[in-house]
Amino acid sequence: MTEKLTFTPNEDDLRAAYGLHLTQMGWKRLGYLLAFGFFIGFAMAAYDGFENINAAIGLIAGMTIWAGIVALVMRILLPIWWVPRLAKKIYKQQKDLRLETTSWWGDEKLHSTNAQGEAHLNFADMVKWRADDKVILLYRSDHMFNFLPARIFVDSSHRDGLIRRLQDAGVPGEEQK
Repeated sequence: MTEKLTFTPNEDDLRAAYGLHLTQMGWKRLGYLLAFGFFIGFAMAAYDGFENINAAIGLIAGMTIWAGIVALVMRILLPIWWVPRLAKKIYKQQKDLRLETTSWWGDEKLHSTNAQGEAHLNFADMVKWRADDKVILLYRSDHMFNFLPARIFVDSSHRDGLIRRLQDAGVPGEEQK
C-alpha cells in the first residue's frame, strides 16, 4: 500500500482532465473524418452522374480537404474555447468535485473516499489510462474516467508508481509529454 493522497479537486484540474481526454484525435479519428469527407464527395459526384470526371475528382478532393479543415478547426477550438466552458459547467454542477478526496492504491486497486462515498476500482477492470504533466486519467470505459491531478503526487517516482501498477495490470496507456 502506498501513502494516502488528500486533495480537493479544482476547476483547473477538471479543465486539464477534459483537455487531455478531448485531445485524443489521433490518426485513426482523423482518417475517419477524411474518409467521411471522401464518401460525401463521392456521393455528391455520383448524384451528379460522373458526367465530368475532372469535376467529380475536384468535388471528391474538395470535400476531403473540407473535412480535414473542419478537423483542424475542431482540434484548435476544442481546447481553447469548448474545454474551459465544459469544465466550468461540470465543476459547478457536480458538487462532489469540491469535496476533499483521499486516494491511495495497492497492488490491484485504486481507492478513493470523500464525504459522499468511496470507490474501489480494480486496475484490471480499467480500459486504459492517459497522462500528461497536469493529470492522470483512469478510464473505466472509453468515455468515463476518473482523474488524479499531477500536483497531488509527492514526486515523479510516486506518480510513476501508479502508472507501473496500471501497466502491471495490463492496462494500456500513453503518456503525453
